[in-house]
Amino acid sequence: MTVRPINDDVLWDSFVSSSPQGTVFSTSAWIRTAAAIQGGEPRFLGVFEDDRLAGGVTFIELSRGPFKKITTPVLTPYGGVMYRPASGKRSTGEESFTTTCAELLIGYLSGRYSYSCLVHAPGLGDIRPFTWGGWRGNVRYTYIVDLTDTGRVWDLMERRVRTVLRKAESSLAPGGPVDMEQFGGLYDRIYRDRGKKPPIPRNIVTAFVDTMMKTGLAEMRSVRDENGDIISTMVLVSGYGTVYAWISGSVPDKNSTGAFSLLFWDTIRRYSETCTLLDMVGANIPSVAFFKKGFGGELKPYYVTERYGSLFARAVFGAYGEIKRIFSP
Repeated sequence: MTVRPINDDVLWDSFVSSSPQGTVFSTSAWIRTAAAIQGGEPRFLGVFEDDRLAGGVTFIELSRGPFKKITTPVLTPYGGVMYRPASGKRSTGEESFTTTCAELLIGYLSGRYSYSCLVHAPGLGDIRPFTWGGWRGNVRYTYIVDLTDTGRVWDLMERRVRTVLRKAESSLAPGGPVDMEQFGGLYDRIYRDRGKKPPIPRNIVTAFVDTMMKTGLAEMRSVRDENGDIISTMVLVSGYGTVYAWISGSVPDKNSTGAFSLLFWDTIRRYSETCTLLDMVGANIPSVAFFKKGFGGELKPYYVTERYGSLFARAVFGAYGEIKRIFSP
C-alpha cells in the first residue's frame, strides 16, 4: 500500500460517502470552504491498495513562519482518518488492515509537519496506532439520537424535557432563518452575556454559516417569543443520513422559555423523514451534557489526536497561542 495526495474531488467524495467514518464534514466541498475561510490549504491524503483507495485523511494545512501544521478546520466537528468498508474478512484481518493504513498515514504526516491535530468521527473506534506512534489522544463525547421513530424519541426523553417542550410549544413559534447580522449577534450573546469571549471570532462564524447556507449544505432555524422577537437560532448540517446540530445562537436570559429545547424537537420531527440520526455535536461541558442527555440519545465517544514534531515546535506553537490569546480584542 502507498500514500499519496488526492486532487480528484469525485474520487474523494465517493470514498467519503462509502466509508463508515465518512461524514459531510470530510467532503471536498466542506474542506475547501473551510480552508478558504480559515486561511489554509485543503489537503486530501489517500492510502492506495494497488489502484484502489482504501483509506484516507483530510485536513487543512497552515504555515506559521518556518513551521507547518495540519488541523481539522475550525467549526468542523469531525474529520480525521477514514477507511473503506469492512471487506468481510475476520475481525483480526480487518484490524490488521486498518492498523497498517493508519501507520502509513501517521508516518507520512509525522515526517512533514511541526504540529498535527485531527478530530476523528465517532465511527473511528481505534486510535491505538496514533498513541503507539507517539501522538497524544483525548476522548470527547456527543449524543446521537435515533430518528427512525419519533414516538420512541419522545418516550425516551426525560420527563423534565417533555415538560419544557409542552410549555415552549404553547408560547413559542419555530421558524426559518434570520440574517447574518442578527445570527452573529445571537452567537456572540451566548458567551458575552456570561462575561466570556466566543471561542471562534464572530466574523469567521458568520462567513462560514453564510457560505454553507448558500451552497445548500446548511439550514438555519429560529424560535420567536410571544412578542415576535428571535430568541434562539440553530444551524443544521445534514448528509449521509445524519443531521448535525452545528452552531447555535441565543439570548441566554431567555433559556428558561425552552426555546433551545424546541429547536431540537423541531429538528427531530422535521428531519425524521430524511435522516436516521441526529448528532447533537458535543457533550463535553457538564451543563451542556446535562441538557442534551435529556433527549434520550446514545452517548458516543470520539477522539482527538495530536502531535508536535519537536519540543521546540511545541514551545513555538504554545507561545503563539498564548500571545494570540493575550492580544486578541
